[in-house]
Amino acid sequence: MTNERASGMIVSGRPAAMLGTALVGILLATGTALASGSLPAEPISAGPFANFAACVAYLEATHQQLSAMAMPTPVANPAGGTRQVLVYTKGVLQDGGEQATYEAEVGYEFRHTDPERHSIITNYTWERYSMACHGAAFDGMLDRGYALPGIAPAP
Repeated sequence: MTNERASGMIVSGRPAAMLGTALVGILLATGTALASGSLPAEPISAGPFANFAACVAYLEATHQQLSAMAMPTPVANPAGGTRQVLVYTKGVLQDGGEQATYEAEVGYEFRHTDPERHSIITNYTWERYSMACHGAAFDGMLDRGYALPGIAPAP
């Protein structure tokens, strides 16, 4: 997938970005993650749509919202280290008929230096959106998860 800009979206009545940030906060508070993992997938509710064009317009709007979240470079985190939101997507894809899909991964990356290990620790959580229009019918799922902390030598 290509890196694109992205923005916030409400899924099941909860801000998606807040959930991703909360998961990272839990991982940071415990010091280490026991393993990579994911939460149960949940459906994304949208529609009903009057026609295929209206459904595709929703996919395009979602793409614009998620794209606005992306941060081109890491920024300083008030608690120390850096944070960055990464968005990977190919945008809305359509076939010749009334079928359209949108997939995106929004990643929340937090880095800090561990002076005892002389290492840079990277924590990463993600939200994966998978949505489709089949004519006016919409289908969507959201998966959330996290990766094991990455450890790299500090410069």
